[in-house]
Amino acid sequence: MTTRLITPPATPALSLADAKDALKIDTSDQDAQVEAWVAGITAHAEHLTGRAFVTQTWRVTLDAFPDAIELAHPPISAVSSVKFIDTNGVLQTLDPQDYVLDKESEPGYVVPAPEKSWPSTASQINAVKVEYTCGYGVDTDIPESIRLYLIAKLREQYDPAIKADKGTVQSSFLDRLLDRETVFA
Repeated sequence: MTTRLITPPATPALSLADAKDALKIDTSDQDAQVEAWVAGITAHAEHLTGRAFVTQTWRVTLDAFPDAIELAHPPISAVSSVKFIDTNGVLQTLDPQDYVLDKESEPGYVVPAPEKSWPSTASQINAVKVEYTCGYGVDTDIPESIRLYLIAKLREQYDPAIKADKGTVQSSFLDRLLDRETVFA
């Protein structure tokens, strides 16, 4: 099974304006550096939590249909398509009425609809591809604990006055902000 990012978020998880406000920066001469830090800290936080923060599209690729197809990076909002190579070697798109999206579970799953089963696939690698959309939406839809973590880590990384606190009780508190949002699969 391979999971690959297809369409990255259109906007950052923390806007440049919010990041600059948190850092008390009034000029634009450091914008590129601030944006790079936000991107890096977001990628790290998404990795730690197993979540997608801002809306993005992913594809999971499998050699055959399992009982349930796991969709990483919750929250899952929709399945765009379930495609497979049939036993004749022809690419097919499964009718959405033939499967059900479980977006309540984390990670999410795609399973056959009631009274349905997965079709047979060609005996080859990468015979099944599922594209799906995940993430909370835009930056302001992200849970407050995640937003606070992003801001605090940005300040911790960027602000020399706060770097002295790294590794302290205060710093370890920041890492705990993600605990409630972490997906354990």
